[in-house]
Amino acid sequence: MTPDAPLGLQNLNGVLDISNDKVNVTQLTGDAGGGQILARGVIGYRPQLQMNLALQGKNVRIRYQDAIRTVLESELNLMGTSEAANLTGRVLINSLSFTPNFDLASLAGQVQSGPESAPSEGMAQNLKLNIAVQTARDLNLASSEVSLQGQANLRVIGTAADPVIVGRTEFTGGDIFLMNRRYKIERGIIEFSNPNRTEPVLNVRLTTTINQYNLSLTFLGPLDKMQTSYVSDPQLPTADIINLIARGKTTQQAAASPSNLGASSLLAQGAASQVSSGVQKLAGLSSLSIDPTLGGNNSNPGARVAMQKRITSSFLFTFATDVTSAQREIIQGEYQFSKRWSASVTRDENGGFAVDGKFHKRY
Repeated sequence: MTPDAPLGLQNLNGVLDISNDKVNVTQLTGDAGGGQILARGVIGYRPQLQMNLALQGKNVRIRYQDAIRTVLESELNLMGTSEAANLTGRVLINSLSFTPNFDLASLAGQVQSGPESAPSEGMAQNLKLNIAVQTARDLNLASSEVSLQGQANLRVIGTAADPVIVGRTEFTGGDIFLMNRRYKIERGIIEFSNPNRTEPVLNVRLTTTINQYNLSLTFLGPLDKMQTSYVSDPQLPTADIINLIARGKTTQQAAASPSNLGASSLLAQGAASQVSSGVQKLAGLSSLSIDPTLGGNNSNPGARVAMQKRITSSFLFTFATDVTSAQREIIQGEYQFSKRWSASVTRDENGGFAVDGKFHKRY
């Protein structure tokens, strides 16, 4: 077991029969990742190391990049020598979840891998992989930043020193928070087709609503050559859509709004952004915005606060208030019954309640 191995093995116990320059592994069990590993087969040790082992894993937990937790079942076969060996079989993902350290931006930068690093020496470089990785059922996982439903059908090839992922992952629903704004995932397909490196190719469409404009963003291609297209209803030029996403206003609205923000307000706006980002991560919020230009007539930086927190993958809680007035609070809970149906209950600043049902249809 190497020091950087993703899994530790302990409490080994089994029956071994040593004879004629080989070891017959009648049964060998051990604990790994909170689950159990079982092995059977033959290991020859003269004139060189030779292996023919069947490996089974049950309820094994593995962490990836300290951001994602998986619970696995596996049926693998290890055959060959220390100079040339093959690990084949199947891994079934029973569950997948995010850790509190999950960060979407940093994880996206670590997914793509390539052959730039120098090949490592030893058996890991000589161990070829051909392992099918599939989800046992539809994925349904959530963090404060992202909620996903879908399935994966992947294969791990290459070597143990330089593994490569190929195959396809498809997300059938969910949402994602970008720049403190919620986007629904209408289509999410990630293809891994390059056999030489792990290279995700995206076909993703996100939708959101800003100032009564229904926006659709489509991302196509690999991460380093991404093509993005923007569509709005009612129709807007691309520049206006980008302004809406970045600033919450169209170009015309931004030009018509007062622009007499002083240096102190601009500094407060930058400070508010830094504070909200830190508090958001610490509290596990999906989004937290502090807007010094709202609610205080530009005279009270940080007057407007809006928070969203995902309670479960289906329930989102929203709270917005103007700290200059205790009476100006809006509270909303939204529950997603299915991919198409959702309902929300809103308490407005006057104490009134509104119940809305939504039916989502794709065209």
